[in-house]
Amino acid sequence: MTDITTCLGRPSIMWGRMPYPHSGENLGTGNRCGHDPLKPEFHLFNEPDWSASIPQVMRKLIEAVKGYYYSPLHILPSLGNLNGRRNKSGDPRKNRSEARAAEVLVMRAILYFTDYASLRVGTPKADGQFIARSCVELARVAGLLKDKKTPDEPDEPSERFWRAFRRLRKAGAFDVHLQYVEKPDGSKRARPAIKRLNENFLVALGAVSFEALKKFRTHCSNELKKLRRGYKEKFPRESDAEKARSGLRRAQGEDGVITFAVGTRRAKTVNYDDAKAEYASEIRDRHAELLRSNPDLSQPEVARRVMREFPAFDDWLRERQGG
Repeated sequence: MTDITTCLGRPSIMWGRMPYPHSGENLGTGNRCGHDPLKPEFHLFNEPDWSASIPQVMRKLIEAVKGYYYSPLHILPSLGNLNGRRNKSGDPRKNRSEARAAEVLVMRAILYFTDYASLRVGTPKADGQFIARSCVELARVAGLLKDKKTPDEPDEPSERFWRAFRRLRKAGAFDVHLQYVEKPDGSKRARPAIKRLNENFLVALGAVSFEALKKFRTHCSNELKKLRRGYKEKFPRESDAEKARSGLRRAQGEDGVITFAVGTRRAKTVNYDDAKAEYASEIRDRHAELLRSNPDLSQPEVARRVMREFPAFDDWLRERQGG
């Protein structure tokens, strides 16, 4: 840790009884981690190779997100004042600039990977399938991956990414439906969550009108239909065979017979809010259990022990889903 006694004339920063792990060169701004409000970290963003060929409406939306950083309360008050606080003057208090910079990075990544026909975050395929984009992919483009201790560690979103992701969701940017599959041994494995953008959030950016967005979505839908027609014409036997198989299984279902195609898995979704409620319930139950079995411990001591036992919510959820 840099000792700022020599560079700023101030004592080293302490967080409680522990040294603060950052140099604190921006102490006057309230951003001790090194974030400079005048220089948001937009340079972290990794523009996709195909970014130059995106439609004009997409480009307008992606660029408009940056405007939120500088005018959060005018462009997106539902996000800019997510803390719900006011200044002494009575005016709404805007969120911290460090948080806004991360929100811009995450939202830009999401806008690049959105299927505007359905507003789902992912890529539709010509054969009718849909590839949902994972948060790891979004974090990679946003430049918000967790630092690795060793090169062979898998990529994971950083805590800064998850904080921004959760704030965007709370602000109404998108809905999230978590998915998992049950494996033959009964364990569960997570799948990329279904993320669907909110039309109001997109228009609130001020770059396009509802009518313009509707026209663009219709255009995207027509292009997708054209792509799928082309696939069927190019591969008529495969398309017809798959359609016929689906028809047979649909007829079976009407008679109460359920069958599954080879290679398919039963996918289930779990509501994010329900999962968080279950997580909080387990923590409360464990807290009560420790109080009963350790009457000599104080409430703060029990709370610290519980939080040491429980992983962060996202890690807990991954463990519950078997991956």
